[in-house]
Amino acid sequence: MEDPLPELHAIELAFHPLISKFYEEYPEISEDFISKFIQKTAEYSRELNISLKTYAKIDYFKNKSAKIAMKASIKFTYDVLSLLTSIIKYIESDPIPKDRIESQIRILENLIDQKKNLISTTFYQAASQELLIFYDKNLRSNLEAHMHKRLENKKSEDK
Repeated sequence: MEDPLPELHAIELAFHPLISKFYEEYPEISEDFISKFIQKTAEYSRELNISLKTYAKIDYFKNKSAKIAMKASIKFTYDVLSLLTSIIKYIESDPIPKDRIESQIRILENLIDQKKNLISTTFYQAASQELLIFYDKNLRSNLEAHMHKRLENKKSEDK
């Protein structure tokens, strides 16, 4: 399966040298490392926002597989971005919890190394189910009816 978000993948791969540099410097973390890590994380976030615009333009009914594949990659990207943000928070805290950062860096390294497998299994299945549910008219209709009924019950209880 071809990566539907090659720009994000390139940025993910750019974290490998940073991870190597982290291990070389550990337990001391240089300002240069911190600056580059924050810069790459910002690039990753910007590219995710661009990708979301592209994703929004894909018609589910015309290109279901592309929509699901991109959704799976975006779900993975959100997890990576959350981890990157967590690492930055640890880096910026005083004192720096170096053991936490090291643990998070190892998780980041594993995520990036296992990306293809994770996306093709876990994330693809979750994205497929999520989009199926989102675009299923009967399910949405039933959910809306259920929500309407709950709101009516809540209104009558509040009186």
